[in-house]
Amino acid sequence: MTGTFERRDNGNELPCYADASNAQQRLFADTYAPGFAAMHPRRAEVLGRDANLDARINNNYGHLGGHYGQLEREDNAIRRQEQRYAQANGGYITRGQQEQLNPEENALSRQTFFDNHNNRFVENHPRRSEVLGRQSHLDYLINKDRGHLGGNYAQLEHQARSIARQEQRYAHQNGGYITRQEQRHLNMEENHLRRQIRQSHR
Repeated sequence: MTGTFERRDNGNELPCYADASNAQQRLFADTYAPGFAAMHPRRAEVLGRDANLDARINNNYGHLGGHYGQLEREDNAIRRQEQRYAQANGGYITRGQQEQLNPEENALSRQTFFDNHNNRFVENHPRRSEVLGRQSHLDYLINKDRGHLGGNYAQLEHQARSIARQEQRYAHQNGGYITRQEQRHLNMEENHLRRQIRQSHR
């Protein structure tokens, strides 16, 4: 979906998603309609962030290292999950559900940053960006499937944080960079963590 600000309501610009389905257009129109945020503050916060992420992904189409489709799928999955929660609760989402969706959006936001080749950090630190982009994707997977990981959520989160700390130590030792060998080591750890996430679903 491509986001532009075209519709107006009481003088306020509202997002208009020309490429969205009718259902999605109604969803975003409802999100920014007067009174929606007051009645549904949790939904408005989640959906507002989702709209910003969707716009960022589409605005950087062609500069996301071939990950555009993956990022769009993750964004759509978050939106569908929010809709399922709201439908099950009579139009609302709970605080716990908001706290489930927010880390998924945080991880997706980091992915769009580290995958964006128009980003100066990515240009100057391609190895770190590759590692951190994969790390953010793993964070997304862990949080998306929280509650469906065979009781291993805390362990997987701990391993993800351990990899992130290791990357930070390498970068600190090398003046902000990581070597090719360090990148390979971190990639192996990320591959291992991804396999564990998959195995936890069984």
